[in-house]
Amino acid sequence: MLINNSPFENYPIEFKEINPDDFTVTSRSNTENAESQPFTVENGGAKVIISPDSSGFINNEFQSKINLEHKNTVVVNAAVGQGKSYAIIQTIKRYYTLMQEEEQKFLIFVASPFVSLVKQYCDDIEQAGIPDSQIFNYARLGREEFPDFLNRFVQVVTANTLLGNPGEEAFINSSAKRRYINSLRDYCVENKIKVIFIYDEIHDSYHNFKMEYIFNLWKWRGVIHKNFILSATYNEASKTVIKYLAELTNKNISIIESERVRFPAKQSKLYLHYSTDYMFNSTTLQINHLIKELVSQNKNIDILSYSKSLAKSLIDPKEEIGALLKSNYGEIKDCTSQLVHNVRMQNLEPANLFDNTKCNVGTNFKTGVSIKKDNHAFIIIMPPRATKLGFRNKYGIFSGGINSVIQAIARQRTNEDIHIVLPEPEQFDYASLSYSQMNQEQKEFFKSIFDEVEYYKEPRKKGKYFKLDSQDTLMRLYYERDLFGNLESEINHIESIEREHLPILKYPTYDQFKIEKGEDYLASKYLYFGEDISTYVTYAALTNQFVNCKLVELKIKPVLYFSKEDFQEKLKDYCYKYYSVDTTSIYFTFQFFYDELREFLFKKFTLVYLDENKEKKIRPFKNKTFESNLLSFAIKEYYRHKFNVDSDFKITRSVYFLNQISLFKDLDETQIEDDETLKNRIKFYKLLNFFRDKLIHYIGEYDTRGEHYFYLPNNIQDDFLDEIDVLKFRELERLIPNDTLLANNIFNFIKRIELKTTIESKLKAFYKILLEDFVNINHIESMSKIVLENNNRAFVVSVSSLKILPSHSSKIEFNSKEKYIEQAILNLKEHLRDSNIDYDELNDEINSILED
Repeated sequence: MLINNSPFENYPIEFKEINPDDFTVTSRSNTENAESQPFTVENGGAKVIISPDSSGFINNEFQSKINLEHKNTVVVNAAVGQGKSYAIIQTIKRYYTLMQEEEQKFLIFVASPFVSLVKQYCDDIEQAGIPDSQIFNYARLGREEFPDFLNRFVQVVTANTLLGNPGEEAFINSSAKRRYINSLRDYCVENKIKVIFIYDEIHDSYHNFKMEYIFNLWKWRGVIHKNFILSATYNEASKTVIKYLAELTNKNISIIESERVRFPAKQSKLYLHYSTDYMFNSTTLQINHLIKELVSQNKNIDILSYSKSLAKSLIDPKEEIGALLKSNYGEIKDCTSQLVHNVRMQNLEPANLFDNTKCNVGTNFKTGVSIKKDNHAFIIIMPPRATKLGFRNKYGIFSGGINSVIQAIARQRTNEDIHIVLPEPEQFDYASLSYSQMNQEQKEFFKSIFDEVEYYKEPRKKGKYFKLDSQDTLMRLYYERDLFGNLESEINHIESIEREHLPILKYPTYDQFKIEKGEDYLASKYLYFGEDISTYVTYAALTNQFVNCKLVELKIKPVLYFSKEDFQEKLKDYCYKYYSVDTTSIYFTFQFFYDELREFLFKKFTLVYLDENKEKKIRPFKNKTFESNLLSFAIKEYYRHKFNVDSDFKITRSVYFLNQISLFKDLDETQIEDDETLKNRIKFYKLLNFFRDKLIHYIGEYDTRGEHYFYLPNNIQDDFLDEIDVLKFRELERLIPNDTLLANNIFNFIKRIELKTTIESKLKAFYKILLEDFVNINHIESMSKIVLENNNRAFVVSVSSLKILPSHSSKIEFNSKEKYIEQAILNLKEHLRDSNIDYDELNDEINSILED
């Protein structure tokens, strides 16, 4: 589906703002003096707004706002692709020049969130004009006996090294790293060197700023001069980090924010490929076909995968896609993590870094990497539906929520192509759009498209729009109401008593909660913030929120191919893969299962019939070969799972009617307001049950000359129906179209009635159907002619038992003289085995009708 989202051409781009009032301290207990301002926000308490130049970059204006010799913490909030990394490297160069011109010495730490970005920073700084002899890559620690680092101007490290975070499996940072940090600190103190800290992509390293690690930064309290904090996608935890760092620079904060401006000539083309697969692998249609198509177009491709295992399977040369990639691109760069439990097992040079000269497949380039290739397609594979779990998602590199998505999409830095493979989003609560800036036209456009891609099943909860600045409120409510609030009296009691010499017992503050759990809470609790990544990606694409790309097309319906020879095999493959047929036991009736299965197939796929190498699109109830096979497949699967019957089980009109009557006979259709078809279907089966009861009441008993049996006339008698009953039949006839299967004559019901021209002939045909479907008859070929209770003489058939509603569970033989006895069966399987009806013959009749 090609998309022209012109209604959102100039729609404002939402982003996480950093505002002066974020650094107001709110007291939970003192409402009279609820707010104080321990931090000084410079520029008169306002943030500095800068604009990108005509090329889309911020460096020139950014440099004009930076006073190198002023001690403060500078917060840089700039959009992806606006050159903030370039700007900060130019700032490093300014410090280097200043150091050459004056006696003052500086040392600059560049703290990256990932090891994979350290070398890139070293290379970029050197290319900016800083001599290699003045740049130290911390990765040399442990690889050389005692590397020379004390006299280096720039130290490129990871944030966890700077803060002493040893990772998940160690108790303390390595001795080499501790010696490195302590030696540098002592050297700076002794030589009165001013230290500048640059924290890039702070949204990816905030977790290092836990209470136990913050003390490591206070080693620098006597020499720290400035902090630069950079991100395009700040989060709430980042604000707490800013507070920690600003305290070391006399609590002075400067906020520099760039305007979010779109440059259409620089934007990539964005394609969203929605997949119905429960799990993703190299054979998933959208992944498999997309890669093959791009390879056939001779595109240079890179693939960012949500999971390491999927990435590994895509580059496996033993698999179809892996072999295809290798044959077309040669060596494939494996960009999956070499860490085990966040610990590098050997201190070796990383071999998994992104390489702009190769085809890269992996997980570790969702941030910090700039992909600059001609004729390029960037494939991003989001986590599938199977990764959505109850309490914590398993989204791999996208577990952090929407910021990780924005960062990943931003890796494409040229106006080439971005393809995202993702599951269908949950249904959306459109009422929540009233809190957005959308006008009515935009809301209607958004709804019309979102309706086309949403997941077909009713969700546990719907996606709702939230303003990004509501995140703090949502987290604070959860903390104060559900966490702190649940224990407030106990916390207050502990604070009021004397506990000297006892273990410290202090409840974590709100800021601690934000650092340690807040972002995970948002990403796992709110669909829009990351619980359902597809919800945000679809919303953002439709409303033109991505600075570096614009939505071009939605790939909604993949093609499923069928041919006459493999219909059943293909239906089984497709339905088990996309629909989870093994859950059919949750459906109370076959009709519900069948209706939902066919709705799913026609709504989510384009169905194509291959007939003598010609492709014919399959439309609902237009291709009788498909309809016959779908019905047959649905019958087998439903009853096989529901009643544990054999796979060759065949359904009849009788079984279908009994199931439908069992479902609908006790329902009150007057309570249904918004589904006229369902209301009329209930009426139909209530009427059908009325005639079933009439038939059962009409059963007579013959007990003469040693013969004893129960009977029904072979043909309708004058006293079977009165005038009111005939009117009921007319109503039943009118309601037939409300049942999909009957309306399409799947069970040879409507034709047998509608082909008759008089009411008498219609009633005669209807009576025959009642006999066939609601009683079991002995030896229909040897009918007897007897005198009926109305004194008419007629041929009769012997009734052995009733075909009874499947909800009954006992088995009662028809062996008494009472006329109204209903036989129950243990289950449907036993009923079929005991029946005398030739089901094979009836099934052949159904198929012959479909083939007419």
